[in-house]
Amino acid sequence: MKALIYRAPWTVDLGEIDEPAPAARDDVVVELRAIGICGTDLGIVSGSYPPVRPPVVLGHEAAGVVHAVGAGITDLAPGDRVVLDPTYSCQYCRMCVSGRSNHCLHKDGTECGVSADGMFSRLHLTQRRFLHRFPDSVPFTAAALTEPLSCAVTGVKQLVLRTDHTAVVVGGGPMGVLYSHALAVRGVLGAVVEVSAARREVMSAALPDGWSAAADLDAAMRTVGAGDIGFDIVVETSGRAVDAAMARLARGGQLLAVGLGGPAISVDPAVFADHSKRLVGSIDSLDGSFAAALDLIVSGRIPAEKIVSHVFSLSDYAKAFGLLGIDLDNGLRTAPEGALKIVLTP
Repeated sequence: MKALIYRAPWTVDLGEIDEPAPAARDDVVVELRAIGICGTDLGIVSGSYPPVRPPVVLGHEAAGVVHAVGAGITDLAPGDRVVLDPTYSCQYCRMCVSGRSNHCLHKDGTECGVSADGMFSRLHLTQRRFLHRFPDSVPFTAAALTEPLSCAVTGVKQLVLRTDHTAVVVGGGPMGVLYSHALAVRGVLGAVVEVSAARREVMSAALPDGWSAAADLDAAMRTVGAGDIGFDIVVETSGRAVDAAMARLARGGQLLAVGLGGPAISVDPAVFADHSKRLVGSIDSLDGSFAAALDLIVSGRIPAEKIVSHVFSLSDYAKAFGLLGIDLDNGLRTAPEGALKIVLTP
């Protein structure tokens, strides 16, 4: 079967791989119906994500139907609609048993779409414990956003929130929009900063009620009423504005940094003591956030379909990546313009 294989920076193609079949008792083969393109995929293709181990099938945000099950599976059957949790955890290493399974010591070599074959293909082999059912009423394209939303739900859990906090999310890509929704369901309102006017227009239609778009941090301060005090909450998703965000953080404020890449930051230690500022990080899904994210989508509290701006077939991957600023023909990466979340269908 065909799969989108990363071989080296700027070198990806639809190559042939073997169709998987259940081998272990708890194995499940899923026929994929929708797979989201993540910022990690863009980083891998452009050569800026060192953990990748080529050749590897890309993709880790997916939903589909059960195709085949191992002999020990009794609660799933072919045709059941499922979303796949791609974050492997062994459940017995020091990180897993101490509540940090997103940093499992056996993650290297098992990370879906990075160091182990991912989901940009027709079929994918996984284990029962990484599958979650969802109802027929939810489109596959919406369900495929469960994984990135779960990362946002996990990140928001790192913050101590009040409904009167002033908040800003830096970066108007899919993760920035999902973080605005994750904060909104906790009663926090604010603004999303996006420098690209074209992308700002696209993402504005996908923001939750009570949230607005801003061209820069200073405009966002005026929009949310932060005045000269600064933001109470900043979520930095781009990796490129941590210093600028820290400078505009109120005393006692919290900055959640989730962007990969970007320049090194320079922080005066006094801001943590004298100003009581907090800088925290977050990655992947943790503490039941995957199930919680799926519930937010199924219940309609987060309208995932509004965040999907384009759907392409897997064979049109080059066009899809191009809309996200990845020019595979010329080896160039530019800022995405008129696209938000793009989903591929096998």
